[in-house]
Amino acid sequence: MKMNKNLFIIVLLTFNLKSFAQEKQQRDKKEILQKVQQFFDALETQDTVLYKSILLKDGQTWAISEKDGTVKYSMRQFSDRLKTFINPASIIQEKTLSSKVMIHKRIAMAWVPYTLDISGKFSHTGVDVFTLLKTSEGWKISTLAFTMDY
Repeated sequence: MKMNKNLFIIVLLTFNLKSFAQEKQQRDKKEILQKVQQFFDALETQDTVLYKSILLKDGQTWAISEKDGTVKYSMRQFSDRLKTFINPASIIQEKTLSSKVMIHKRIAMAWVPYTLDISGKFSHTGVDVFTLLKTSEGWKISTLAFTMDY
């Protein structure tokens, strides 16, 4: 009888630990998707304070575009992007079409297909790939790589 009781306790503890891990994973996923949305919000509102708060200072943006058979790659530091961030003539409105988040300990990736309008006019579609790192302040975007499909 004592063996069955011990086995029951072990099974119960294992179940509780697994449930706790799944809840933590869901909280992290929610926070990651919130950071992605805040990134889009910061673009649209040109909110430099919000932009800085969700990014790692030394992060990078990579863009890949293909047009008329020519492939172009470009890289910018997040800090360089801030220098041209405010531009009332070009309001960027990026809309998420879907999302997939993968997490391993303190690193995560969000795969986010999107459409992008500039000042209300369609520009392009593509896929954003956000890499995030969990810091003492929570999840921060370390790298954004995206495609531009015309």
